[in-house]
Amino acid sequence: MTEAQALPGPGAMLRMAREARGTSIAEVAAALKMSPRQIEAIEGEDFSRLSGATFIRGFIRNYARHLKIDAGPLLAALAEQTVLPQAELNAPLDAGVRMPTPGGRQGKGLVGATFLALAVLGFALALYFDAIDLGALLDRKDSPAASGQGGVPQIVQPLPQPVAAARPSAPAAGTAGAKPADSSDQATPKPGMHQLIFSFDGSSWVEVKDAAGRTLFSQMNAKGTTQVIEGHPPFQLVVGNASNVRLQYDEQAVDLRPHTRVEVARLTLE
Repeated sequence: MTEAQALPGPGAMLRMAREARGTSIAEVAAALKMSPRQIEAIEGEDFSRLSGATFIRGFIRNYARHLKIDAGPLLAALAEQTVLPQAELNAPLDAGVRMPTPGGRQGKGLVGATFLALAVLGFALALYFDAIDLGALLDRKDSPAASGQGGVPQIVQPLPQPVAAARPSAPAAGTAGAKPADSSDQATPKPGMHQLIFSFDGSSWVEVKDAAGRTLFSQMNAKGTTQVIEGHPPFQLVVGNASNVRLQYDEQAVDLRPHTRVEVARLTLE
């Protein structure tokens, strides 16, 4: 019985997805209004160079959105594999504010205003980095319980972004799709359909589009796994970490080496 291979961390997934799209760190940094050092810290999972856990999750969510990939698996891997630093909001030691003295109302007022300003700043940053779902807060405010009409308050959670990826069940009749390979999946494809079989000797990002330009498959794949994709050619393929991927098109093996540049293979199969 083979031991399951763990997927790489969130930083490695983002780096492979970025490289598979041929995007540089500088381009990502400019698009997200971040510094290249911050992008390098995220991809290297050196989260000590970033601010607290809430903002790190926001950075990763925005990075995934920029690459047009699902942030859910990245955040799940982040929670499982990483201990995140906690941000601290500390008032400056020398802020020109006189600390309160017993009975001093003026000092209390200035300190209260300072902490209020810090709280507003923190809330604004959380909204900017998508750490707080403002739509969910407004939905709860407009619910019957919030308006005094009774009923049980509903907790609104954002729906996950759909991603074209492998599913454990076979696609519906007449549709293209991807599925994990087993002995039954590698049978002759349906009439008019062609089959791609990927075998992964190392972690790799793969994206497959069909003749209509629809994305049939787009996800990170763990070492030791196999994926089968069926659809209508010509297929447009992007394969990251290509030296660790074996590809079979119907009954024919495909050599990715002639199509590989800096470990990313790009090719079209007719």
